[in-house]
Amino acid sequence: MIAKVMVSFPEEFLDEVDRLAKEEHRSRSELVREAIRLYISLRREKTRPEKNLRVREAVEIQDRISKIAPGIGEDSVSDIRRWREQLSRSS
Repeated sequence: MIAKVMVSFPEEFLDEVDRLAKEEHRSRSELVREAIRLYISLRREKTRPEKNLRVREAVEIQDRISKIAPGIGEDSVSDIRRWREQLSRSS
């Protein structure tokens, strides 16, 4: 089922939407739907850090650094993982 929704945009913004839609050979509706899908996807990634590529890369870097330079016995990688687990349990 498809529902119609009325949305108001500033004229300059709508001009940009129309320009992009024309450039991509899409309708306004298609472009706006795609933008909302992308927004929802990004929001979901923020609520699941393990799905976020930047977070995974940061954890991998921390793992490599901890093997090269173990430091003074503190385990920041474990601390970060423990914090993330606590955060995900509280969500």
